[in-house]
Amino acid sequence: MAPFPRRTRISMDVEAVMRAALVEAGYGPDAVGSALPRIMRILEAEDVRLEMGRVLSRKEREYVRLQLELGLSVAEIVKSLKR
Repeated sequence: MAPFPRRTRISMDVEAVMRAALVEAGYGPDAVGSALPRIMRILEAEDVRLEMGRVLSRKEREYVRLQLELGLSVAEIVKSLKR
């Protein structure tokens, strides 16, 4: 089956999908609320690795983790790592 044309694809927010999956799995609001930020940071860190196109060193992974906790975007982190 051919994929839908770009204009008819439904774009879902990753955070909303993760929240719905956790709720469907039976997690309560407190568990979802505390786990979701960590899950999103893990996914964002993976986005950084994919953007870099290589495995990150331990020092780089720690840098990425800290920058994500500070609220920097994936694009900002990738830009700083490429310098």
